[in-house]
Amino acid sequence: LSFPPDLMEALQALNFVPTYPALGYVLLSSGLLGLPLALQAVATPGGPFRTRMAGIQGLLLAASIIALTLLKGNSLFVWHVVGMSFGVFALQPAALHAILARRSCKDVEERKNRVNQHKFLQIAVLGSVFMGFLAIYKNKPAGFPGKHFMSVHSLVGLAALLLMGWNMLDAAYRQGSPIDPRLLWSSWLHRSAGTLAFTLSFSAAALGLFNRTVVVDWAASSIRFELPETWNEMNGWAKSTHGE
Repeated sequence: LSFPPDLMEALQALNFVPTYPALGYVLLSSGLLGLPLALQAVATPGGPFRTRMAGIQGLLLAASIIALTLLKGNSLFVWHVVGMSFGVFALQPAALHAILARRSCKDVEERKNRVNQHKFLQIAVLGSVFMGFLAIYKNKPAGFPGKHFMSVHSLVGLAALLLMGWNMLDAAYRQGSPIDPRLLWSSWLHRSAGTLAFTLSFSAAALGLFNRTVVVDWAASSIRFELPETWNEMNGWAKSTHGE
């Protein structure tokens, strides 16, 4: 089979993540789905002022981190930062605002629209952060646990990812049929797990930006958790990109 040169150039442009281009396809899909919805969520009238401002600030923060990170080159680590920043900072606050804004909607269809915003934003979040996770996982030597999950940053991030995945499955179960979903439901458990996932993901992102303190060595003969003396020194990605 032969393809037109323009099409081949377009296909090559999609392979922007080194070694594992499929990760780029996932990130691109999450971006095409999530970014318009995030902008719509914060621009649509209604909902708490504070979460709207958080959504706007999250978009600006993500844009800043991603732009400065991409200046560092093209590597799996760079795409880890891009995927996590986009999912956590750009999309999550907008998803939170969308679901809280449904309370200010008097019309049933408006409430459903807000719930759909939240649902598809969270799908985009999940795609983006799991792409970021796989990028950093593949960036390290093979083996489990090996060199993985040695820092507070990675352990907190793993907990956030597991909660996100569980909450997505919980929501899919509660809405029932994907063709004719039940959108207007509430659950204390779903809300609590979502709040905890939101908090943990922001904490993991902050820890990665501040420093990535190693607290355990899984290869040691005696495995124990220790907090090094340098735990409070700033040496994370924020210093690498933004300076002191």
